[in-house]
Amino acid sequence: MLWPRVEALSMDLAPSLLISVPQMRDPNFDHSVVLVLEHDEHGSFGLVVNRETHHSLGEFCRSQEIEYRGSREAKVLYGGPVGPTQGFVLYGEPHDLAGEFAGREVVERGVWFGADLALLRLLAGQTRTPYRLLVGYAGWAPGQLDAELAAGAWLPRPVDPALLFHTPPDEIWPRALADLGIEPGAIVGRALSGSDPGDLSLN
Repeated sequence: MLWPRVEALSMDLAPSLLISVPQMRDPNFDHSVVLVLEHDEHGSFGLVVNRETHHSLGEFCRSQEIEYRGSREAKVLYGGPVGPTQGFVLYGEPHDLAGEFAGREVVERGVWFGADLALLRLLAGQTRTPYRLLVGYAGWAPGQLDAELAAGAWLPRPVDPALLFHTPPDEIWPRALADLGIEPGAIVGRALSGSDPGDLSLN
């Protein structure tokens, strides 16, 4: 697994959570919630936060000779279809971690982001700070995500630490919609696929 250097997080749409509408047919983002970390004239970068892989988090940590004290049920999350060997860490509060880790950034109040194996080593060895390990990411070309938003493919909402760290991954999508007062069946529209503006299957 690679631990990439991540540039400073941009603002505007970043940070936010994007909820895919029920009509989304792209298998990469069907029933997905994406944490947008970068969004500017160069493109967009984010992490899918509600899809578990089949890989045990504990087993992965042990394979890297990392002490793991978390739940045996915890899984590594699928962060997106790009860079499937790249690892990212989201973590919450409370924490008292030093700031020397590559790519370590505050995303929003109560949400931090990093891409460093040493950071995972610290988090895996404790049970006080909630965290998620994700592999892969979602990337958009310049203007692509804006086109998808204009096409109605995503519903934006503020970042919520409770959704990210204290909600089972398979419950994040319906709960994120419910928090907006939306029932999935109440959103009526055409199915969205790669033929729509922005080509939703290119990520």
